[in-house]
Amino acid sequence: MVKRVGFIGLGDIGMPMARCLLDNGYDVISSANRRREAIETLKVAGLVEADNPREVAKQSDVLITMVVDEAQTDNVLRGEQGALAGLEPGSVIVIMSTISPVYCQTLAKEVEVLDCPVSGGRPRAEKGDLALICGGAQETVEKCRPVLETMGTIFHCGAVGMGQVAKLANQGLTVSQFRLVEEMRAMAAAYGMDLNTLMDVIRSSSGASFMAENWDFFEPNWRHLGRMAKKDMDLCIAAAETRDVAVPLVRAAGELTGKWLG
Repeated sequence: MVKRVGFIGLGDIGMPMARCLLDNGYDVISSANRRREAIETLKVAGLVEADNPREVAKQSDVLITMVVDEAQTDNVLRGEQGALAGLEPGSVIVIMSTISPVYCQTLAKEVEVLDCPVSGGRPRAEKGDLALICGGAQETVEKCRPVLETMGTIFHCGAVGMGQVAKLANQGLTVSQFRLVEEMRAMAAAYGMDLNTLMDVIRSSSGASFMAENWDFFEPNWRHLGRMAKKDMDLCIAAAETRDVAVPLVRAAGELTGKWLG
């Protein structure tokens, strides 16, 4: 039975995820990745700080990584004092960052792995209501199910790597929707239409989407969110091209996102 959960990556979404674990009675161990603020805040709720990822792994039945990208994930796992060197037999690594499915599949040749990127953002993380898009063996999912269900709903997508595949498909759609909504708002504004009225129409019509429904959140925060979105679009395009799948609309949306961000 899993009692001890290592959690590395206490960022905008990772911090409330770790709090959900603490609130549900798990022993949570972490080490500072980029900032200490979350560590200090969660210590009050019972989080145990370790010196580095290796020491976190030594104390963990399940080790969750929720860092920015593949490079940071690899550094946490394989860098100096990396977690792989401290992982105990029978422990599981759960990768909750959005990274390459191939990276997760390669890692699974060495240790027991779930790839489990999330969707829903900070508001749903705070409620423990994230979509947990999971790839891995059924028995590994069941071993980790009580831990994961403190943070949201599990969608088991298949073998290791399939969680990342599903998340990248979702991101391709989400970022493309942002570009489309932005362009149609610009067209309507050029004619002098009230944009609040336009959004009411879209949300009640066949053009409705998650992005349109949540535009008031995404539009002012896109400068921050867009950088992560561009990273995910690049991963999505690369994953498609690896299997010779053409994604011209997603590619165009990714290029426009890059230009917009400068």
